[in-house]
Amino acid sequence: MNEADSENIAASFRRRGFELTDEIKKADAVVVNTCTVRQRAEDKAISQIGRLRLWKEKRPEGKLFVVGCAAQKLGGKYLKNRFPFVDEVVGAKAIEDFEDALIAQFGPDGGAEAAHQNMFRSPQTAYVTIMRGCSLKCSYCIVPAVRGPAVFLPAGEILADAAAKIKAGAKEIVLLGQTVNAWRGGKTTFSELLNKVLALPGLQRLRFMSPHPLYFDDSFTALLAREKKLARYLHLPVQSGSDRILKAMRRGYTRAQYLGLLKKLRAAVPGMTVSTDFIVGYPGETEEDFNDTLSMVAEGGFTMAYCFKYSPRTDRPEMAATISGTVMKARLEKLLAAVKKNSSLVLNERIGKIEEVLFETETYGRTSGNFSLRVKAGGTPGKMAEVLVAGAEKNTLNGKVL
Repeated sequence: MNEADSENIAASFRRRGFELTDEIKKADAVVVNTCTVRQRAEDKAISQIGRLRLWKEKRPEGKLFVVGCAAQKLGGKYLKNRFPFVDEVVGAKAIEDFEDALIAQFGPDGGAEAAHQNMFRSPQTAYVTIMRGCSLKCSYCIVPAVRGPAVFLPAGEILADAAAKIKAGAKEIVLLGQTVNAWRGGKTTFSELLNKVLALPGLQRLRFMSPHPLYFDDSFTALLAREKKLARYLHLPVQSGSDRILKAMRRGYTRAQYLGLLKKLRAAVPGMTVSTDFIVGYPGETEEDFNDTLSMVAEGGFTMAYCFKYSPRTDRPEMAATISGTVMKARLEKLLAAVKKNSSLVLNERIGKIEEVLFETETYGRTSGNFSLRVKAGGTPGKMAEVLVAGAEKNTLNGKVL
């Protein structure tokens, strides 16, 4: 979501004749797009703003913008008092109004062409935001507070955005939302929206993230089985393997229900890959709860997992961690080792199989199952090709274009 917001902000600058630079000393404007999903992310943002004092002293005419979730949480008054050299603060809830901040500093849109491709990752891939905020109340999560309740963008706007990005060169579209499969547009369901995007001329692959286990239905399962352009991959956060902890987190499902969903989806698409998120050390987590999470790694058959130490996002005493930092660190390391071992098994299972790859360079691309794949030669950037997988190394497959 933050990358997509950064794309839109960069496009706003481009329409005013700006271009991106990797050299801070050459910059006429700097945007710090902040995150606050964990305390560490917020701390890093604050440190980055502090380091920009020197740039501002050397370029007093330069403009510094602080935007995003940490900006929303901390507030403009706090940030400007602490960092008087900051010119504009735009919180996540007002991120779509960033143009107002630009107008205040640089005047109206100059009309220059703004590229639609992803500027920060592969030019073959483009993000399309379909909703903002979240209406769920997971106990550990600050997103609803800083991004607000779920707001769904109209289907017409989404389709126009996707079509423009495909016309500009994107081959793969990634639909974004905090609980992306909760999207509704009047009587139009998420599955129907996917169907409409899949029909856009020039699209080669469609992905979305991050869905929530509560919002899948039979129409999606049928679509997944039928439409080969819909990626054979899901990032589906589970957070814990313990029913007791899942209930405390207010996730709305049990371990058995989550695994049942995976079984149903994999029955529709054999070989479908799934990655996930885990939180270690949630308040009250016992050794037994943690062992349930450990066993979930193999039982879920995850290709990879983002694993995090619990980070309190509230001042409420009952939400403070109840195990020591040492124990939390040890559990995280144990979980990461289990994930790495399972990832290696899943990766090696692809050897000898044929994968459909969308190439980003002549030697590198990504499979429908979201594996990185390298070949010695034969790939064409922006084109699909079938590749026979010959080996696996670390987190990457290697093979030969057929």
